[in-house]
Amino acid sequence: MSSTRVSISKIFTRRLGVKLVIPIMIVMLFAPTVLSSFDASGQVQTQDCFAPLTTILDATYAGPVVVDSYWVDQGTSTDTDITSNPVKKEIGPGEGASVFAVVFNNRNSAFPITSVTAFLNLPSGFTPTGESANPQLLQHYNQAARVAVNPAVGNYYGTVQPGASFTMYFNINVLPTAKVGTFATTVVANYVQVGVVGQQCTSALLNVPFVLPGKVVLDASTVTADLAPQTKDPISVEIDNKGSADATGVVATIINLGNSKGGTGSSGSGGSLVLQSSTTQIVNLGSNTFNLGTIRANSKAVISTVVYPGTSASGSTQEVQLQITYQNAWGKLSTSVISTGLVIAPNPAQSLDLSYLGNTTTPVITAAALDDLDFAVQNNSTDPMSNVLISLVPQSTSVSVVGPSTWTIQNLTSGERHVLSTKVYAANTLINTPTSFTLTANYVSKGQSQTNSLTLGTFVVGDIKLQIYGLSATSSAGTSNLVGNLLNQGSTTALFTTVQLAPSPLLDAMKAARLANSTNNQSQSFTPSAQGGGQGFQGGGQGSGGQGGQGFQGTGGQGFQGGGQGGGGRGGQRGSSSTQQFIGDLSPDSPIPVSVPIRGLNSLSPGAYQVAFKVVYADDLKNFHTVILNGTVFIARSAPSITPQHNSILDQIPLPLPVIVGIPIAAAVVVALLIKKKRSAKKKLKLLTQGDTDIVSIFDGTKKKENES
Repeated sequence: MSSTRVSISKIFTRRLGVKLVIPIMIVMLFAPTVLSSFDASGQVQTQDCFAPLTTILDATYAGPVVVDSYWVDQGTSTDTDITSNPVKKEIGPGEGASVFAVVFNNRNSAFPITSVTAFLNLPSGFTPTGESANPQLLQHYNQAARVAVNPAVGNYYGTVQPGASFTMYFNINVLPTAKVGTFATTVVANYVQVGVVGQQCTSALLNVPFVLPGKVVLDASTVTADLAPQTKDPISVEIDNKGSADATGVVATIINLGNSKGGTGSSGSGGSLVLQSSTTQIVNLGSNTFNLGTIRANSKAVISTVVYPGTSASGSTQEVQLQITYQNAWGKLSTSVISTGLVIAPNPAQSLDLSYLGNTTTPVITAAALDDLDFAVQNNSTDPMSNVLISLVPQSTSVSVVGPSTWTIQNLTSGERHVLSTKVYAANTLINTPTSFTLTANYVSKGQSQTNSLTLGTFVVGDIKLQIYGLSATSSAGTSNLVGNLLNQGSTTALFTTVQLAPSPLLDAMKAARLANSTNNQSQSFTPSAQGGGQGFQGGGQGSGGQGGQGFQGTGGQGFQGGGQGGGGRGGQRGSSSTQQFIGDLSPDSPIPVSVPIRGLNSLSPGAYQVAFKVVYADDLKNFHTVILNGTVFIARSAPSITPQHNSILDQIPLPLPVIVGIPIAAAVVVALLIKKKRSAKKKLKLLTQGDTDIVSIFDGTKKKENES
């Protein structure tokens, strides 16, 4: 069918000038073929083209030729813009679905062309995508099988005037295995020359410069990320080309420091340089612009400068913004703004340390008295300090600094410590109330003026001064007492006060007197009688009582007929000390009488004796204190001596000369006296065990009764 059409066409062409009917017959013959190229909407449809391929593009060639080829973003520009000022896109391996543009020019100077279909032969690493990947569509374009194994198909349905250019687009999938570079490939272009009778489709095999330019991908990161505040620190920023194409003519400029929102810096080329942020204090002291030349694919370049972070930037993150201009893979000048960051370390905590020196963490000062206030100043940082000015200011008008209130230290090296002292005075109106002092230190460190302060919370207490006076010894009903007056000479009340005797020369003298009396009493005891009647009453055991002085001591020997131990039990040093007595609250300037019972004063010789009292009290903060108060007591008379008792019956009955007649009568009298004496002894023992009865009076009363009887 195709060969028949060609033969008929040649015949009618030769006879075109002879017969007028030939053009009409040609139109009628080719009408079905031409009409088949249009659908119902009038659009040109792609058709098979069986014309011989034109492979030689000489001076006589009149058809489309390839002018340029590159990668584009389809739909971003019109055909006119792409042809006159194309935007060439960087494409690298693994980019995926992309659009490749081929620019053609109609070299025919006489006839327009239309219905252009092109088959682009793809190199290794590329595959067709979109409509080109449709197997049914490729079967329709069986002409491509003659020259392309892996074709991408493009169509142009418009009419191209002689000498005009047009662009065709091919949907191509760029695989990761694709290589950057230029590949020699071809495109088969089928087209129809408008106005040429007898030739409806022509094919041409054209060479296409197929280029995969690669892609420049720039990134930046800081090598030195942590900076110290108030210090000139060098920083380094690394610019990394992570793409597949070289970046040439690279120029990097620091356009912003610290301001995360861009500040007043400009992202365009030639923008002004922000040396200091509008929101933080960080200054660039080094270079700002760096000419880096070429940064090859998968390589990096480093820029360095010096910055100074201020005090307000401590403990924060700061932005470093770079503007990078370079030529991309197509040689076009491009600009990129990249940001990275810095971390400013916080200031060392309390580099100048202020601390209170005292027994407690909170100072306590005494009202109405000059009180010491001591504190320490120490440099805890690694940097020296200078011009250290320290001031102490009370926060209450009722408190005054009587001593120094300001101090100056010219230089304070790292670790150096100074102790400062002064005196303060608080009025009585502040007793039992808190107050405070403000300790402030101004100093210079690393060229910056800094301030540190400490609030000293204090508590004002009153003064408690105790005195005992007017001491004397009294006796009543056989009981002796030390009496006196306890006076608080301070400015506040002594709470929960108790008094008791403490070791003193008076108690030592009483102890020595008791030991002497005990020795004398033991020497007065009887020897056993011939009839084994046992020892008499003189060995009456230890004196009764708890912890008083020792009573009359002896062996506590057996009484008549082996009687048990003498009465009295274990008295034990009852007169040497006294129990604690509760006094209560001692108001200032209000003496309170004190009476402390004590036994054994009558055993002392007349004279003055030193005595001590242990006083325990609490202050306004309920802290307990113990003081020893010393005084002098005068003993006017010595204790009466005890007359030894005659316990032997022979000592009480005078024996006449032996008379035989009077022996029975004498025996009866002796028995009667013994019975009476035994009863009297039991009564005395009973009285002795009661504890508080004067033993002298007991013996004196017994004697009196015996005389009366």
